[in-house]
Amino acid sequence: MEQIDIFSGRLRWLAIATGVASALALFPILALLYPVLLIAGGIVQPRFPRAGRWLVWGGAAELWVILITYDAFVIFPHPLSQPLLMTLTFSVATVLLIWCSAELSADGLTRLQARRSSTRAQPSEVGWGAWIVAAVLNFLVVWSGYGVISWHRHPDTPGIPDNGFYSFGTLLVTTLIVIAFDISLARTVIALKHAKKQSSRIST
Repeated sequence: MEQIDIFSGRLRWLAIATGVASALALFPILALLYPVLLIAGGIVQPRFPRAGRWLVWGGAAELWVILITYDAFVIFPHPLSQPLLMTLTFSVATVLLIWCSAELSADGLTRLQARRSSTRAQPSEVGWGAWIVAAVLNFLVVWSGYGVISWHRHPDTPGIPDNGFYSFGTLLVTTLIVIAFDISLARTVIALKHAKKQSSRIST
């Protein structure tokens, strides 16, 4: 079961490449945490399938808000006025993110179809890697919430497009990711306890 949950090698390398390209594009600003999530997820996913999968999905979702915000309000409106390196890095990062997101969506649909067609198996134990990811994601909520508060106090902060979409968007996406992940962990733990109770009743 664990082997089925592992991403393909191509998808993992694509996630790492997207994270590296995004890190190069976002290096002047304090948004490197999200590319790091994508890179770390691609690296650890074979060892920690559940945790790595959520890191990749979370990093990609967060990068959508950041890259699209910069593309829409900084790069694309005035491409010739921006440094050539900045325009190139953001363009490459955006293309890779679109590609990676398409691959992740296709992989997710394939997994859903496989689970519906297969017999329901007992859920696997929640490893310590998943709990670490939960702690990281909850930290991101605090991080993004602080960003929203900081933007409202200083709306002309350099390096952030002056529209509020960046701060609010990252907070909204992060909160949805954390809620989904927490629900997933809670359902797994409950299912495990229920399965153990059923097996103990049968044995007695």
